[in-house]
Amino acid sequence: MFLEIGATILGLIQGLLVMLNKRSNWVFYVLQMAFLIVFSLINHLYGDVVNNSIYFIMGIIGFILWNREGTNKITSVSIKGKITYVVLIALGTIGLSVILSKTDDPLPVLDSFTTVSSLVATYYMMKKKLDTWIIWFVNDIFYAVEYFILPDQALYLFALNLIWTIMAVGSYVNWRKLMKEGK
Repeated sequence: MFLEIGATILGLIQGLLVMLNKRSNWVFYVLQMAFLIVFSLINHLYGDVVNNSIYFIMGIIGFILWNREGTNKITSVSIKGKITYVVLIALGTIGLSVILSKTDDPLPVLDSFTTVSSLVATYYMMKKKLDTWIIWFVNDIFYAVEYFILPDQALYLFALNLIWTIMAVGSYVNWRKLMKEGK
């Protein structure tokens, strides 16, 4: 339970900081991923282990990128880019679920979807793309379901993802305002 509570607290702090477009969000992001890697291993969520390990690295890269000249403005993904990320998420989910169904993962399709869509959302968050919040909104709903229906329910992470769903809306609104202001 310590890992779940720790990840929840770190995630709330990170969520608030990223909503406010603060670079320091990445510090809490990396710490949260460390907690979630261990939590996911214990619960046999192997897609999440891989996902959170990649996030750990992406968090470090995000911290670096958010300080570089010319990469601090929020922008939107093109229509072609939107189609690409939807197809990527769909195909990635199918492919990964085939792999995870051969393990003792209790929720291979759901674990696959949240894994792939999280990677795409994190990539766009690193690049400061407004679309990240649309992807996170959908992803957080499915993560909440995943944590709720786990054999050993992860209720703190379930609640965190419900809160993140609301924060994704707030982040979208705030980032859109900042994008229009050219920030």
